[in-house]
Amino acid sequence: MDQDLLTSISASEFDRVTFDSSIPSLVFFGAERCHVCKELLPTVEETLSNYKGKINGFWVDVDQNKPLFQRFRLKGIPNLLLISQGEVKYKFGGLSTKEELMEKINQFI
Repeated sequence: MDQDLLTSISASEFDRVTFDSSIPSLVFFGAERCHVCKELLPTVEETLSNYKGKINGFWVDVDQNKPLFQRFRLKGIPNLLLISQGEVKYKFGGLSTKEELMEKINQFI
């Protein structure tokens, strides 16, 4: 995982770095054990690299942050949340293409 594109965060800092930020956030909920997460990771990193400075990227390990996973009523992993202006604007479950991610991100940057 590219730490310049996806910063690992925990429940204690989640609201401050996502909801309280003036910059939109793409939050990747996943786990090291998840093969689909590993498959999606390069797509997310490539997408985020196209939006440097315009969107923040975060990684939440669901095995270490179960309350966050439950808080957003996520059904499985991987799951991506697009957060802008203090609210969840979109949820992506499972695999997404770069084009799908960019289409949604473009609506909020």
